[in-house]
Amino acid sequence: MSLEQDRKAIRDAVVLWAKATAERDLATAMNLMTDDVVFLTPGNLPMMREAFRTDFENMIRNVTVKAKPDVQGLDITVDGDVAMSWGRLEVEIEPKSGGPAKMAQGHTLSAFRRGADGQWRIFRDANLLSAFKG
Repeated sequence: MSLEQDRKAIRDAVVLWAKATAERDLATAMNLMTDDVVFLTPGNLPMMREAFRTDFENMIRNVTVKAKPDVQGLDITVDGDVAMSWGRLEVEIEPKSGGPAKMAQGHTLSAFRRGADGQWRIFRDANLLSAFKG
């Protein structure tokens, strides 16, 4: 793949992640991460793959999430089968039980690894969204 094809594939993965979250599609989200994935969020312990699965399952029971990544503004660096991206993300979370939606925005820093199948998957992710405001 060329550098531009790799960057497009990573942008596509980011868009697919946001879509899977909005559609509560756990299988797609899990396929977009490696087995050794680690998520970092402010004030929380690092989250591994199975903890993500549990949190996602709890989330989809209680809220609706709309994520809007700035895909065109992503800064993507590719080095062989590893890539880094950083950019901005806006998230809206609406409780299914009613009440106002909460908004957050901020930067994300993600590391991707290309699998043997050629697909780029997240293996490290730092989500630096600001505190939710409603």
